[in-house]
Amino acid sequence: MTDLLVGNLEESNEEILIGYDKDSFYESWQENETWEVSFTIQRTNFNGISFDLIDYENILIWNGQRFVIKQMASYASGSKIYKDVTATHIYYTIQDCRQYDGSLTGNLTINQVLSHIFKSGNNGFTWEVIDPIGVFSKVEQENFGNGNYLDLINEVIDDYKCVVIPDNKHLRFYPREDYGQTTEKQIRYKFNTDEVKFDIDTFALKTQIRGFGKTDDKDNYIFSPITYTSPLAEKYGIRVQDPVEDQRYTIPGNMSARLKQEIHDFPDISGSISLKWVIELEKGDRVPFIYEPLNINSLIRVVGITCYPALPDKPPEITLSNTKKTMTSILANLARKGVI
Repeated sequence: MTDLLVGNLEESNEEILIGYDKDSFYESWQENETWEVSFTIQRTNFNGISFDLIDYENILIWNGQRFVIKQMASYASGSKIYKDVTATHIYYTIQDCRQYDGSLTGNLTINQVLSHIFKSGNNGFTWEVIDPIGVFSKVEQENFGNGNYLDLINEVIDDYKCVVIPDNKHLRFYPREDYGQTTEKQIRYKFNTDEVKFDIDTFALKTQIRGFGKTDDKDNYIFSPITYTSPLAEKYGIRVQDPVEDQRYTIPGNMSARLKQEIHDFPDISGSISLKWVIELEKGDRVPFIYEPLNINSLIRVVGITCYPALPDKPPEITLSNTKKTMTSILANLARKGVI
């Protein structure tokens, strides 16, 4: 198992943390919401130096990522001294930075608004936008700016429908549907789960979408508008989704790829699933969910993971969602059978 390190705020002194309660240690990540580690530790004759380093605003290092101690309870039971510790990923210290240099109004790209956030100073943070097929569109902004960095980034997340994945102080922004991997580690009824509770919502299901690309000086389209019809139109009929209108597109094939990415041609599925054994999943992974009794075979995305690294046989708790435009919570409790 990877060592858990503790260091002071200046990071001039780091120690391997020993003697913490392995049953209590967990790492929890929720897409665009939280990333933290937590544990309980008792002071012993062997861990006094590292125990004393556990203090507010000091640093925990886990799997190469830095977490800042933000919550701690110190207490004694007889002669035994304990600390309950929760440390939040260093990304969230970005809330201590503020952008004062005015605001922006207009039809803006995600790069423009992120550049505006960080123009006051990056405080050690760096960022990049990862959008290989051009999913991100311009968004109309009004008075964007003059806020703390975290609030402004949360506005970007909502407006541009993106996900931010921090690597310490380096931030990567992805389109919400364009990160993670498709895995063959399926969740299947009567295979690795016997208990499934879920809801199916077809309210947002659409089967046809049209895309409009760049126009010339005379306001004529460079290529004719493209219409994409999902194969599910044969089952559900034609249900028209709001069009994509994006002046960046000059090649029809790129617009076609965007439309296939954009269309919401599936039911939204939410549910609770109890698995029988550990499945290793990563942030954003798309997992096949197969439930034969209702003829469901759909990819569902991992949007939250709580794992127990010191207990390799204890399954993680996974939050799943297949919804593109909302973050419907699907608590898939894999910790023990029958718990929802």
